[in-house]
Amino acid sequence: MKYFYIYFLFLILLLSDNKLIANNNLNKSCQNLIRALDLNTGAYNKCLFSNAGDKYTAEELKACQNHYLNEIERLSYVFKNICKQ
Repeated sequence: MKYFYIYFLFLILLLSDNKLIANNNLNKSCQNLIRALDLNTGAYNKCLFSNAGDKYTAEELKACQNHYLNEIERLSYVFKNICKQ
């Protein structure tokens, strides 16, 4: 019976540690999503505020804007559903 209690205590400690690890991994994932959103927002702004004809054509800038806007929308959806801040 003594070993049962020791085993039970060990099991509780193991499960509680897994919750801490899971929370830590979730926080890291949310931080990575924020970084990805910042990166894509910066790239989108560069496309948005560039003048057509300087380096890129108007069609290329429009495609760039659409691409990064899609990425921002996808990342925002994931962030909203996982991080819920």
